[in-house]
Amino acid sequence: MKQTTFAKSLGIAQQNVSKMENKKEISIEKLEAAAKVLGLTVEAIEKFNEKNILNNNIALEQGTGQTNHVYPVKEIIEYFKEELVKKDNKIEELTEELEEYRKSKRKSSKPKEAKLKSMPGKQAVQ
Repeated sequence: MKQTTFAKSLGIAQQNVSKMENKKEISIEKLEAAAKVLGLTVEAIEKFNEKNILNNNIALEQGTGQTNHVYPVKEIIEYFKEELVKKDNKIEELTEELEEYRKSKRKSSKPKEAKLKSMPGKQAVQ
């Protein structure tokens, strides 16, 4: 959930959410409000630990054979860079095809007009 969405749900400014995240202690009232918005208990928030989440994902993967991918940011960035290069190449390819198509349409339409004008005794229908 984005800070702005969370802040709106709490009825506070986004900057206040950022300040809450950086505090070592938060009032029980604010904690209860946050828990309600997130659909959690206060206890779940108090005991939240990022290391435990990572360890649980690894244990789940090893115990069940399911894969919970945790990719480093650098790998994610590299993936999207490659996708952008592919997209740019495809756009370039399609742009060239479109230009070729336009050129062929111009060439094929000009001779027809010239033929009509050059035919003796025929007048162009308007």
